[in-house]
This record gives sequence, C-alpha cells and structure tokens, in this order.
Amino acid sequence: MTALREHLNLFALALHRATLLRLGAQAEGDERSLRASDAHLPGAGWIVGLAGCMAFALVGVLLRGSGWAAGVAAVAATMVTVALTGGRSEAALFRAVERLQGVAAPGQSGMGTVALMLVVAGKLGLLAVVASLSQTAVLATLFAAQVTSRLAPLLLARSLAGDVSPRAVRVGALWCAVPLALLVPLAGVLALVLAALGATLACYGMWRLARRQAQPLDRDLLASAQQVCELAFCVGVAIAL
Repeated sequence: MTALREHLNLFALALHRATLLRLGAQAEGDERSLRASDAHLPGAGWIVGLAGCMAFALVGVLLRGSGWAAGVAAVAATMVTVALTGGRSEAALFRAVERLQGVAAPGQSGMGTVALMLVVAGKLGLLAVVASLSQTAVLATLFAAQVTSRLAPLLLARSLAGDVSPRAVRVGALWCAVPLALLVPLAGVLALVLAALGATLACYGMWRLARRQAQPLDRDLLASAQQVCELAFCVGVAIAL
C-alpha cells in the first residue's frame, strides 16, 4: 500500500506539472520527487488523451453527416488538450525554434510562430484524414499519440545527460503499453508499426539536433520533442490506413 500511495502521489505531481489539473499534489515538490515524477508524465498523457478523445467523439456525433465534422472535431480535440496542458509543449516548441534561430527575444524571427502553426495544422489535418478513413482508428491514434509522445523527453534526457533514471524510463514505457496495444484492434498492426517507427525517427532527429547544441539538455527543446513525436505518430497511422 505504501508503494501504491507513493506512485499515486508521483502521478499527481506529474499531472500537476504537465497539466492544469490538481489532484492534491503540492505545487512544488523536492528535487527527488520531481525527478521521480518524470516516470509518470506519459500517465498524464492518459488524462489529456482521453479528454481529447471525448471532445472528438462528442463533436463528431453532433456534426454527423457534415463533411466538415472530422476537421471541426480535430480542432475541438486540440483545443481541449491545449486547454488542459496550458499549451506548455506548444510554447516550448515556439521558444526552442526561436532560440535555434539565435534570437535573443522570442518572437523576433517569426520562425517560432511558423513552426508552431505548421505542427498544429499538420496534426489537425492528419486527425481529419484518419477520421475520414476510420472512426475507431482516430480515437485510438489521438489517445496513443498523447501518451507515447510524452515518453520522448524522458528518453532524450536519459540519453543526453543521464538526467532520468532507467527505472523512470521503464515506468514511462509501461504507461504506453495499453494505448499502443489498442491500436492493433482499432487501427491495425501496420498502423502500430508505422506510428511507432515515425515517433522513433522523430525522437532520433530531436536527439541529433540536441547533440549539436551548446546546451544539449535544453528543457524547451526536450519538451518540444513531445509535439514533434505526436505529429510523426499521426503521420505513421495515416500512411498505414
């Protein structure tokens, strides 16, 4: 019971860090607790992913019969996920791109805005495409993408500086097991393979990019890996279908 209570507390702390939801965890934990809660960041993706799925399904039902239903549902699901997370990873992507442009004040180059718009538009379009091909596949994709993409920053932090323990990576991977398994009956084995491959390649690309920076463990760059891997995951499913 003590171990279970500890994991629940760490999950609540991870949820606090990754979203605007509060489940009784303190706003600030000690350094050890913060590092331990990294393992449960993909678990926070469960909450975000399920909320996005519910929004997508609800709007899809309300607008059934309309040719715009899939696109509007994708927008609604994205709005819900951004509202839940406070746009943390989106903001990190913006800042990371601006920093890569060598701009001292974020927003001066404009490339951060362009990159963010392209990534968000890409996700919206891909979700609409997947929904037009399979209503069950889009829900499985939305759920799994939100969870598995949150494993990427853990893998990068572990590889670049050993900042995350192997145990945290294993726990994070366990959070991804069920969402990935659901892809098989709802979208097919090929969708699982290509989605995992796409996310892996995206994570590797972010790793190569981080290695070339003066500060490889740039928190914004690591957090932005979530957005890039989520996009790549959706690309894989869309190709498979």
